[in-house]
Amino acid sequence: MTDIDIIVIGRGLIGSATARQLAKAGASVVLIGPGEPEDHHSHNGVFGSHYDSGRIVRILDPDPYYAQIAKASIEQYRPLENQTGTSFFHEVGYLSVTNNNDYYADVEAVGKIFFPDAEHISHQESAERFPYFNFPADVKTIYQQTMAGYINPRRQITAQNKALEMYKGRIIDDVALEIKQKGKTISVYTNNEIFDCRKVILVTGAYANIGGLIPRQIEYEVVPHTIVFGEIAKQRLPALRGMPSLSYRHGNDQMRYIYFMPPVLYPDGKYYAKIGHSFGDSLPVNRESLTLWFQSDGDLTRAEWLKDTMINLLPDISFNSFSSKSCVTTKSPTGKQFIDQFEDTQIFSLLADNGNCAKSADEVGSIATEFLLNGRFPSKFKQEDFRLQYSR
Repeated sequence: MTDIDIIVIGRGLIGSATARQLAKAGASVVLIGPGEPEDHHSHNGVFGSHYDSGRIVRILDPDPYYAQIAKASIEQYRPLENQTGTSFFHEVGYLSVTNNNDYYADVEAVGKIFFPDAEHISHQESAERFPYFNFPADVKTIYQQTMAGYINPRRQITAQNKALEMYKGRIIDDVALEIKQKGKTISVYTNNEIFDCRKVILVTGAYANIGGLIPRQIEYEVVPHTIVFGEIAKQRLPALRGMPSLSYRHGNDQMRYIYFMPPVLYPDGKYYAKIGHSFGDSLPVNRESLTLWFQSDGDLTRAEWLKDTMINLLPDISFNSFSSKSCVTTKSPTGKQFIDQFEDTQIFSLLADNGNCAKSADEVGSIATEFLLNGRFPSKFKQEDFRLQYSR
């Protein structure tokens, strides 16, 4: 008989948060997944999109579900930091900027429910309070002063993993290769060991249908994104102190919907402002396509556009250099996560971030924990909204 209740496969933001939540609730947990590769240009194994030092954090959102889970997750940041002694949340605030009246109205309506203290700022006031930004005169701005800014995903995962070990969980730095179920026991095979457990939850992101772990292939889309980093000299940083993160939607053109983060300290000791786009075309869901994309520096045409957008957004800033990087998001047909159980197995899923779960990993992990341990969803959520959809 195994003494492991649950194995979590996938050691990214969501998998690490889920493992911690399960162990905190009293389960015996093993978290399996490889660490960050040393060189993404030559790495041929599994990649993750959390290999970064900045991810935007906000409650304000046009979708009430994503505002709700963001707020619940952000409320857990400071307790986790205090518990583990690992800081990862930079509370610099957030701006939602747009000239799209429908989008503005949706963000405003949701904000009244989940962050009623948000400020509505005129173009003139925005220019006075945030003089480093250059916005067109026709935009409207909503300012979330607190519970917003950015997280360092690498450090947040470190904090989640520290807490997991405090709750007697184990972390295995390896790749899961195969899952076999015999009776009530599930065996998970890695490169170096075999682990027996009672339940498995797959939190494998873009690789959900790749590698043979999933009992039945599911319906999801992999969307490639390009990120651009602008290096800012240290002597310029004092003038940018207090700069918030922002999302900027101009008109109805999805390719003019960008997000921006203020200067962030990266492992090379330099500070970079970061800009990215929220929409993109789909990638084929196979290992070769994912490997080639993650090994690349993104779409160089979009990188040039993002570079020009950053220069226009911050016209008074001189950048030392620019660089780009690739990442992906996964999208479900439902717009929510797949938190479900595969038929006739003790294998569960927490898949499809829909581009919104870096900041909200704790709450989706909490939903999954309630389902795995108690067979139900928290009362504020409907289980049918999270059902798996299988590939045809």
